[in-house]
Amino acid sequence: MANFFRLIILLVTSGSAAEAQENVIPSAEEWFRATYAPLYQDKPWDRADELAAYFAANVHLHDEGQSSVNSRAWIAGNLQEWKVDGWIRSEIDKLEYDLLNDSTASFKVKWRDFYSGGNIAYECSWYLADFNDGRWLITEFAIIDCADHGL
Repeated sequence: MANFFRLIILLVTSGSAAEAQENVIPSAEEWFRATYAPLYQDKPWDRADELAAYFAANVHLHDEGQSSVNSRAWIAGNLQEWKVDGWIRSEIDKLEYDLLNDSTASFKVKWRDFYSGGNIAYECSWYLADFNDGRWLITEFAIIDCADHGL
């Protein structure tokens, strides 16, 4: 009988541990640095759908118009425009990350952009990501001044 109760306790605690592990929110910084940013390193203009999967269906842009746009269309348009400008790829030069609460993270990123002819440029961006439906998604975006933000 004692073995039966040990088995029950083991099954109950194993189930609780598995449920707890499923409820753990993965690191937003690791998600951004290891899975999102690398998509810009090899023919990013061919990855619009992959990149859009990291965004909510509509992203709020913090520009002069403060607008929300369809993420897929916005990303595809930018990628093609940058490609025409001679952009080849980008990588993170500097990343600052803040976890605002358990399910909201803010990122300030200084990107190193590589262009044809060997030119390199820097651009800074701000992102807000929310953990929703089991994954991180970028919900807000702004181009920021690198110097003003200590990048």
